[in-house]
Amino acid sequence: MPKFPKPFFRSGRGWYLQLGKEQIKLADGPKNADTEAEAFTRYHELMAERGREKPAHSANPDALSTVEVFDKFLSWSQKHNAPRTYEWYRDHIQGFVNHAGNIVQQPFTELKPFHVVEWIDSHGDAWSPAYRRGAIIAIQRPFNWAEELGYIPATPIKRIKKPEAQRREQFTSPEEWVKIRDHYEDGDPFRDLLEVAWESGCRPQEVKRLEPRHVRLDQHLILIPKEEAKGKKHPRVIYLSDRAEQIIKRHLEQCSEGPIFRNEDGEPWTAQAMSCRFGRLKKHLDGVKYCGYDLRHGFATRKLVDGHNPSIVAEALGHRDGRMLAQHYQHLDQEGEHVRKVLEERRKAGDQQKGG
Repeated sequence: MPKFPKPFFRSGRGWYLQLGKEQIKLADGPKNADTEAEAFTRYHELMAERGREKPAHSANPDALSTVEVFDKFLSWSQKHNAPRTYEWYRDHIQGFVNHAGNIVQQPFTELKPFHVVEWIDSHGDAWSPAYRRGAIIAIQRPFNWAEELGYIPATPIKRIKKPEAQRREQFTSPEEWVKIRDHYEDGDPFRDLLEVAWESGCRPQEVKRLEPRHVRLDQHLILIPKEEAKGKKHPRVIYLSDRAEQIIKRHLEQCSEGPIFRNEDGEPWTAQAMSCRFGRLKKHLDGVKYCGYDLRHGFATRKLVDGHNPSIVAEALGHRDGRMLAQHYQHLDQEGEHVRKVLEERRKAGDQQKGG
């Protein structure tokens, strides 16, 4: 299947796009999140322009092309959504465009549900049911939005069966964590990233976006302003263990601004880069592919097993109360031996009180 060209970075020159024999400059350097966003914005504009060249045989030559719908939605999302939300949509849409080929240049009415399903299925077992569900939503959303605003009369991909939303059952146990950690040498960039996540229970996107201005070493914590925190309602406080603090101190010696944690090439970690690392790690972990959120769930479970107050654990995770912890994060149902021991200890304590 033909694929769309993709923006690429040329060291010292900027972002470019190869269209046939023509090489078009999309944005200047340096290579970072801001210039990449600028390059992809220009890229979508170019793809929209190409999409306006409707095929002569089209049944509806005046209809917006699929790529034009995507372009309008991404322009709107960049203005009205949080940066990471925009990036989430952009990356999924980019992946679909790369796979779908010329169909995205056709009028949107030519797009069918099977185009999305084939893109999802092309990733096989690499995508979990939850990730598949999110990917489908990311492609459907632009068309629902375009219908709501009157750009199109109706979305052509309204009915696509999505995997059921499920609670994440997988979590990293202390024994599994040792295997993951020790696969990398002490000081390895990926190990440092994972250690801070394991020690603090923070979200993957929080540790990836951590900057020096967020760090409060004198208070042994990280403080993310509410404007940058999830939900944008409350500041996010991440409490640091001695080990997490030690790692962050070392990175602060080399970083004065921008994301603290970077890969071997000096680039900030992305969700795709982390997924690739976990994918390569899979063969060393009995065929199980973990992800950043598994460390967070492992943090919650082990803290509860260790006897910490659920309200304190919820606070460490960044939740206002324990409801989310109870519904989604704790995995005590998989810690049957621990639950049995706690019940037995309570029974014995009760018998002693009665005997006294």
